[in-house]
Amino acid sequence: MSERPNILIVDDVEANLIAMEALLEDLDCTLIRASSGNDALRHLLKHEFAAVLLDVQMPEMGGFEVARLARMNPRSRDVPIIFVTAMLETEENLFLGYESGAVDVLFKPLNPHVLLSKVRVFLELHRSRKKLADEIEAHKRTLADLDAFNYSVSHDLRAPLRPLKGFSEILLEDHASKLDPEARTLLLRIANAADRMGNLIDDLLRLSKVSRAKPSLQAVDLSALAQAVIAELQNNDAARTIEIVVAPDLTAQADASLVRIALENLLRNAWKFTGKTKDPKIEVGSKRVGLETAYFVRDNGVGFDAKHADRLFRAFQRLHSTADFEGTGIGLAIVQRVVHHHGGRVWAEGAVNEGACFYFTLPGVKAG
Repeated sequence: MSERPNILIVDDVEANLIAMEALLEDLDCTLIRASSGNDALRHLLKHEFAAVLLDVQMPEMGGFEVARLARMNPRSRDVPIIFVTAMLETEENLFLGYESGAVDVLFKPLNPHVLLSKVRVFLELHRSRKKLADEIEAHKRTLADLDAFNYSVSHDLRAPLRPLKGFSEILLEDHASKLDPEARTLLLRIANAADRMGNLIDDLLRLSKVSRAKPSLQAVDLSALAQAVIAELQNNDAARTIEIVVAPDLTAQADASLVRIALENLLRNAWKFTGKTKDPKIEVGSKRVGLETAYFVRDNGVGFDAKHADRLFRAFQRLHSTADFEGTGIGLAIVQRVVHHHGGRVWAEGAVNEGACFYFTLPGVKAG
């Protein structure tokens, strides 16, 4: 059962405290009294309150000063304060109340229905904030559990893969002469399957990390990032000749490390899917789409059936068989997470055997 919210009633006159309690006694809350400004501040330091009903004219420390001091303390700065006062209802007194940090000023004689309706609103707001805070805390615990799971995946699932791949390679290197062609083929398939499993684990962990990453925005040279990724691809596959066109001066306000991950996945896909193309070409550029700048990675590779375009960015969704093109089916899901973290959108155009073009925007602000 959830804890009842507290309402603090502050007045130096006992009769006024009793009358206020009588008005509020049917509300689902706990009423706490304070008979002075100092007493009110002590309560605000010790307890959490949904609202404070604060008298203005009190000896030693008046209500306006109590409100100003409460606003200076991190623990109480956001507690709604309603002044309840017998002062004259003037614009000046109303202004003084709001300037002191009150959310409302009620002048005596009070209308009980107005007072009750306002307190009910703040009780409901407090319950909503409390529920949201509990949900955020539960989300944080879920993320902590996810981190622990990722650690387990990274270590526990990799453990059996290392000897599986290692022993297969030892057999192939040291005992190949004793094996017939079929046995060697089977060992190669085992080693390749271990590699694919390792890549799948890597991609799953990368997807998880990207999903939780908070972008740190700065001016990013997308042209330079793309050139760096392409240089790595060329070093790893020096035998291939591909026409590469990267537009100069592609810039954006973005997280450099996250955008590099997105470009790596897009460019590796373009490199891979032009592998069987005569005169392959990859282009990186931008164009205006409405009021936005859309960056793109275009290739003239195998392309895809446009009617399945909505499946491209789903994890584990592949439009080409692993026999034709290796991969885990997670790369484009990672791209989508990166772009969405920047408040942008990503989409693709293409046709079978006519290449593909992947567009993305980087507004620089996370949506929602």
